[in-house]
Amino acid sequence: MSAVRARQRVVVDGSNFATEGRTLPSLVQLDEAVRAFMEESPDAEIIVVVDASFEHRVAASERRRFKESELAGEVVTPPAGAVGRGDAFILKIADRIGAVVLSNDSFQEFHELYPWLFDVGRLIGGKPVPGVGWVFTPRLPVRNSKTARVAKKLAVTLASGERPAIGTTLTPVPARASRTRRAAPVAPPVEPTVEAAVVQATVERPKRPSRATKKVAVAPSPEVLPETPTSSVAPAALRRDRQPVNTESAFARFLATYAVGGLVEGEVSAFTSHGAVIAVVLGDGQRVECYAPTTLLGTPPPTRARDVVARGDRRRFRLVRVDDERRIAEVALA
Repeated sequence: MSAVRARQRVVVDGSNFATEGRTLPSLVQLDEAVRAFMEESPDAEIIVVVDASFEHRVAASERRRFKESELAGEVVTPPAGAVGRGDAFILKIADRIGAVVLSNDSFQEFHELYPWLFDVGRLIGGKPVPGVGWVFTPRLPVRNSKTARVAKKLAVTLASGERPAIGTTLTPVPARASRTRRAAPVAPPVEPTVEAAVVQATVERPKRPSRATKKVAVAPSPEVLPETPTSSVAPAALRRDRQPVNTESAFARFLATYAVGGLVEGEVSAFTSHGAVIAVVLGDGQRVECYAPTTLLGTPPPTRARDVVARGDRRRFRLVRVDDERRIAEVALA
């Protein structure tokens, strides 16, 4: 890709950015990322690609908006029959139009097929920074160790002891005899075609599900069992790993005091790129931190939590979901 382009073309890995720092994808977070990139590159021509299953994994409140975006051509999904994420679909689009790929993925299974992934400027990553917003930076993909092996040179000799020249018949140096068994000859690798690799990646080779995907698969759906607490996502301002947010004693007291669907009074203590942190003080003085995503702060959801609430506000919230493993509750503005 040339250093200067009249109009930069960008293919966004929508599913990757929508789940950055989260368990389930967020259409609001994806929209924030795309808008932030457009502010930095107003002349860019952007194509957003998401998985075929994206519509069914986002929150129920975002599905109608996603369908409208898809019908309007703002979001593209892989063709029918594709399994898993649409990495091959994203890279094929980028390869055809010479576009930049906006993703935090390394696409390791496509390094040999698309070596331009290692060209400076062809892959850009992004992260939401609390209090700052989305920050984008060029990156290089992490190489697959299985495909980065260095080929050994073949030692050759001539019967006369002379130095071989072009056209000279060469005799390989005899290998040291093995005391055990001889290695079977290795067949030369077959260079795959572009079309075959795309078909194999989109139809025959679903990715191994991550830990987060496995948890989502076994969790009950909020639409089927609305009264059953389901897993939620902790804000980036608290922790991005899977460690508990609140102490065991404080969270147990919180669950004994409040039930899902009930009202909770709390104070806005901090903001994240896609929500707010709500501090709830219990009767015995213990403090529990809850999370209010922007999708639960109004209809339609605000762009930022700061547009609805301010730090230090004491408001009433409705308890929506509880994550026992993370020891955190998700609340909605009452």
